[in-house]
Amino acid sequence: RIIPKSVAAIATFTSSKATQQIEANHKIARVRQTKRTKLNMEPTTIAASTAAVVVGSFFTWLYIDGAEDRKRDKANAEAEAQYQARLAERARLAYVEPKDYWSVEELAQYNGTNDDENGPILFAANGLVFNVWKGRNFYGPGCEYHIFAGRDATRLLAKSKLEEETEEEKSKPLNVAEKAALAGWMYTFESKYEVVGKLEGFDPKETSF
Repeated sequence: RIIPKSVAAIATFTSSKATQQIEANHKIARVRQTKRTKLNMEPTTIAASTAAVVVGSFFTWLYIDGAEDRKRDKANAEAEAQYQARLAERARLAYVEPKDYWSVEELAQYNGTNDDENGPILFAANGLVFNVWKGRNFYGPGCEYHIFAGRDATRLLAKSKLEEETEEEKSKPLNVAEKAALAGWMYTFESKYEVVGKLEGFDPKETSF
């Protein structure tokens, strides 16, 4: 059967159009599939990336923000170590070997004037002998309580006197208020300073209630 040229042309045109449409449909399908794949994957990828950035930024901020604290802590630790080292050296220089009893004459050698500025300072109070080198700023030469150094300071402490007693005052026993004042001093001394012995010849009846 012979097909007219016009009919054959129309068939060829129609077949070509159909082919083009099929190809277009395949292209659209591929694009849609690609978009669908991207939509399915990108939110997870973006979330993970965002989380990594946020966490990284947070720890970076923590490190930078804590730098000053670490620097300050290091400086404080170094200062404390230096202070403890100086204190240990002062304790070594001010050390005096304890013994059972000290005489008044022996105490006089440790009034802070016969040694260098780092030596021990001793005095007696209520029968106990203390090394008060830690309180050098109170009992050292030229300081407020230097009168107590190198002696039995019991009566002066009880009377809160910073000058020598008169002969008349020395002849009077301590009253209750003065004994109580001495007890207050003793509490401070025993909690703060090292006891290195007892005072030879001290009579505890002089200060007992």
